[in-house]
Amino acid sequence: MKKLLATLVAAVALPVAVAGAAVSATVVVDLDPTLGELPEGVAVDKRGDVFFSVSPRGQVRRLDRDGSVSLLAQVVPPGSGNGPIGLAVDGPGNVYVATATFDPSTGGVYKIARDGSFARLPGTGAITFPNGIALDKNGNVYVTDTIGGAVWRVPANGGPATKWFESPLLLGDGSFNFGFPLGANGIAYRQHELVVGNTEKARLLRIPINPDGSAGSATILAEDPALLAVDGITFDVHGNIWACVIAQSTIVSVSPRGAIATIATAADGLDWASSLAFGKNTDLWVVNFAIGPPGGPGPAVLLLDAGVKGQPLP
Repeated sequence: MKKLLATLVAAVALPVAVAGAAVSATVVVDLDPTLGELPEGVAVDKRGDVFFSVSPRGQVRRLDRDGSVSLLAQVVPPGSGNGPIGLAVDGPGNVYVATATFDPSTGGVYKIARDGSFARLPGTGAITFPNGIALDKNGNVYVTDTIGGAVWRVPANGGPATKWFESPLLLGDGSFNFGFPLGANGIAYRQHELVVGNTEKARLLRIPINPDGSAGSATILAEDPALLAVDGITFDVHGNIWACVIAQSTIVSVSPRGAIATIATAADGLDWASSLAFGKNTDLWVVNFAIGPPGGPGPAVLLLDAGVKGQPLP
């Protein structure tokens, strides 16, 4: 996976995003790339515990409030495709992880209880490349299919996953030379609406959720070189999107009207940062995936002061 993702360096011309107020990151968990400790997804529960996926190792780990790190779940064996990627947490503290193994018998979305027991959500093995995850206020789970340019939905009642929304606006164009397109990626929910990032198209797409649960008409929230290689996204309490732009080693904010500002860069400690999640107060947790040059601080779990609170968990 590291060799594959590193091709982004040659494929992406790194533009300069609109300037904004930068914040320095503090390394909370320093990881070892020689052991395959590359964190890709991050989520925070209401208690303040932080969860992060270690994709090559097939694991989800927990960073407790006392600073200790432990294995929450060995979801798939090490080296299983791209392994665990995106994470989300519900109100009771269950962790949801998208696992892209390219094997229908193991890929999909898993729900992990606080005790570490886990089960795959029905029907999610049919998702070609499950990546980002978001939950709405009713407990429905939404999952992006990066290759398929789609969003899947797993109903809160336990029914099987179905393809909820599909559009050319969520398709990648293959320009990163992976051998397949990188489209729909990060996803976030707020007030009966989803926002989804398209990695290769440098785009954020807004998709309303109709009263009957179906998808409404999608519109483009933002499309800009500053979003090229957009990865994980989340909302702050004011409705601004915060996004990791992995190949640019930046975090940007996008206003509800689409205005973009740079929050942090490689100079602030980012190294191919892939995902982010708000914690308590104005804490912003970020993971450095660290899969490409120029050779930054390496894989780690970082803490930044965002200066603003995140949207509460649904």
